[in-house]
Amino acid sequence: MFKKTLLVSGIALAVSAPALAAQQTTAVRDNGFSYSYGQLAYDRWDLDNDVDVDSLSAEGSFALDEHLFLRGSLGFFDGDYGRNGDLDGSQISGGIGFHTPLQRGLDFVTSADIIYDDRDYDPGNNDDEIGFEVRGGVRHATTEKLELSGGLAYQDLYDDDLGVYGQGLFKVSQAVDLGARVIVGGDRDTYGVFGRYNF
Repeated sequence: MFKKTLLVSGIALAVSAPALAAQQTTAVRDNGFSYSYGQLAYDRWDLDNDVDVDSLSAEGSFALDEHLFLRGSLGFFDGDYGRNGDLDGSQISGGIGFHTPLQRGLDFVTSADIIYDDRDYDPGNNDDEIGFEVRGGVRHATTEKLELSGGLAYQDLYDDDLGVYGQGLFKVSQAVDLGARVIVGGDRDTYGVFGRYNF
């Protein structure tokens, strides 16, 4: 029930976000959000097929212009599957994103990534898959020090999954941020923390 409530809330957010643009009273060209950065992250994955792993990743984004940005990540994970199995592997992704102001302090953000995932099961065989993930949501400057983001995330990797994502970002300095993030989906729950350096 809780997951269904989150999914419905995320869908409502994604549908209503573009309509907020019509409510703005002044034209906003740039909300000052950084889309060029590098970050290191730790995440915990809880997947429905009895997979529980810890993941470490290096991630980055690079702004091409005032609306488009490139994305990429490289991660390694290790954990358990089933009752007595061990699982380790790696994941690499790359894609492109788009953002535009809806009103002052609020951006609409969407992205699409290609994902390559390689897994080594012990006991068992190796497995790998090429898939994708598409996201759409909003990014909000809640205070001078705090940003909040949220929206929908659809992933097709081994199996398809629709979920909602949320992220909080605390500005330690002009260049350094600390953040936390979560995804709640039909077949996956993930949560993590990260440190970011803005270029």
